[in-house]
Amino acid sequence: MASKWKEELKFLSFISPWIIGFLIFFVVPALTSLLYSFADYNSVAEPVWIGFKNYVDLLHDHIYLKSFGNTLYFVIIAVPVTVTFQILTSLVLNVDVKGVHFFRTFYYLPYLVPPVATVILWVMLFGTDSGMVNQLLSLVGLPKFDWFGTESLMKPIIITIGIWMSGGPVLVFLAALKGIPGHLYEAAKIDGANVISRFFRITLPMLSPSILFAVVMQMIYYFQMFTESMLLNNGGPNYASRTYMFNTFQTAFRDFKFGYAMAQSWILFLIILILTLLLMKTSKRWVYYESEKGNG
Repeated sequence: MASKWKEELKFLSFISPWIIGFLIFFVVPALTSLLYSFADYNSVAEPVWIGFKNYVDLLHDHIYLKSFGNTLYFVIIAVPVTVTFQILTSLVLNVDVKGVHFFRTFYYLPYLVPPVATVILWVMLFGTDSGMVNQLLSLVGLPKFDWFGTESLMKPIIITIGIWMSGGPVLVFLAALKGIPGHLYEAAKIDGANVISRFFRITLPMLSPSILFAVVMQMIYYFQMFTESMLLNNGGPNYASRTYMFNTFQTAFRDFKFGYAMAQSWILFLIILILTLLLMKTSKRWVYYESEKGNG
């Protein structure tokens, strides 16, 4: 018993720096922000307790509701589109042809570029006056197009940027494809299954753990998206690209309504937490784990 306590004490002593840092830099600030979300606080004057007023006011804040709607659009539309594109791209890159390693590396490169640099690159490409795309349109006699000033184009442009930077998840799917036993496809071919049938009956079920991971990570990414909204057109036009995180940032550091911004942050935290738990709970119905099936 004494030796067991010594081992546990050694373990706790080794991880104590992480525990102390976690408590000081995460738990304490998080609990403080929760407390301030119930107050009128501008970081200068003393906070004034106002109860649930910040949360109630959010229901009547049309800019907040607009940014919330934009973010839901990205989660509902962009997540399945992006994950589907990642799966299809991994299938293409999994084909064993000459030069495929070059294309795998080439496709992964945009993932290494920082998000700020990526957005700046897209501004350089689609800028109204000096953008390369508009310059090419001018050369062929076509008028310049205001890509970032058109409300209906902002969301598709942001989704396209997300797809362009999806090299990392593609590698995850590619690794999962490499892990699918070849004898499953051989048995399916003997049984007369065609390519489509093999994809839906073998490939997708075997990819389902990776799909769950990609969906959760993409969902969190789009809920917390900030850089694209800020740099493309500062949340415009007409708040069409204003995301939840960008609105929270503006509320805190432009309007100095820190209590109001903290209320928004906690609502976002609860939404992400609930949706993630729902995905994990429902995953038992559609995610296939070969080891569990084998043990059963």
